Amino acid sequence: RGTGLPYQMVLGSGDMLPGVDQGMYQMCPGEKREIDIPKQLGYGDKGNKLFRIPGGVRLFWEVELVALNSLKEGDNNVLGD
Repeated sequence: RGTGLPYQMVLGSGDMLPGVDQGMYQMCPGEKREIDIPKQLGYGDKGNKLFRIPGGVRLFWEVELVALNSLKEGDNNVLGD
């Protein structure tokens, strides 16, 4: 949420913008991505006054998946594939 600190969320729960949920799908712990979010999957035509985001804008987010449930970077091969 713009703080640079980890944010705990449940993917697909509606807690985040739909574009963030879709952009983070199939990420692995430690992975970083740049997500391009069209207005339809962001704040739409209304925008968001709290975050001072005008309506109708495309968003660009940089995200990093720090942990997945109790997994952390380097632990995603726990089954010894």
